[in-house]
Amino acid sequence: MHLVLDSNEYLFAFGAARQLPSVTLFDWLLSHRTEFTIRVPRLIVEEIRRNLSVETFREVLALISLLTTIDEDFLVPFELGAKYERRSLKPADAFIAAYVEWVGADALISENRHFLTRQAELPLRVMTAQRFLEQSASR
Repeated sequence: MHLVLDSNEYLFAFGAARQLPSVTLFDWLLSHRTEFTIRVPRLIVEEIRRNLSVETFREVLALISLLTTIDEDFLVPFELGAKYERRSLKPADAFIAAYVEWVGADALISENRHFLTRQAELPLRVMTAQRFLEQSASR
């Protein structure tokens, strides 16, 4: 299974405004590392960096390095992002949708991009950490 975790999952797991589903998600991911692949673009890493202390960001970066490598944003085809911008998505949202499609992810796990599910024929699933954990437990 291929996953993209939105920046808010990292922030809710490691930042000041912790939320149990996001914390539990990372615990689950660490204990099931062979069952999935995580992908992360530079845009998400930069968002995490801007919102965490230097010390905490170093810890998160070490975790990311353990789970995956960081993809440079320029690797995502411009045309793919433009396709989502034509659907009236904001540039950052269009990029994330394009990135998820480009890497062939099965799901985007996010606490605040649920509006993507209202896009017709979107080739990706968007779910919260809680929903992902519930689905994983039922397998």
